[in-house]
Amino acid sequence: MSDSPPRPADAPSSADPASLLDRVRTEPRPHAAALVAAVGVGVALAIVHWVGLIAAGALASLVAPTVRRGVGYALGAGVVALAAFAVSLGPSAAAVPGMRPVVYLAVGAGLVLPLFGSLARAVVP
Repeated sequence: MSDSPPRPADAPSSADPASLLDRVRTEPRPHAAALVAAVGVGVALAIVHWVGLIAAGALASLVAPTVRRGVGYALGAGVVALAAFAVSLGPSAAAVPGMRPVVYLAVGAGLVLPLFGSLARAVVP
């Protein structure tokens, strides 16, 4: 048996998802780790399918303490995804300026879809 006093029935446990999310949103070290993990998973999903951009924005914004910061994190996730895309082009990047309509679509999707995903932060308190 444990020597610790009994917990009230209504006290949140350490495994409670709400308390874990509050901890991630308020403590600096778990916040940074969760943000890096969320952006990493989101960008990995975006490599596979464009819906991953929405997931990247949603995941990045869920660790934000406020909705406004969640929008900023989602925009940052979109910029990281665009940078990963630019790096993946490699030597073909020299031909990109000649493909203007496609570039506009790629940049627009890379910035707008994560912002759309950031609406998840407004839904999850």
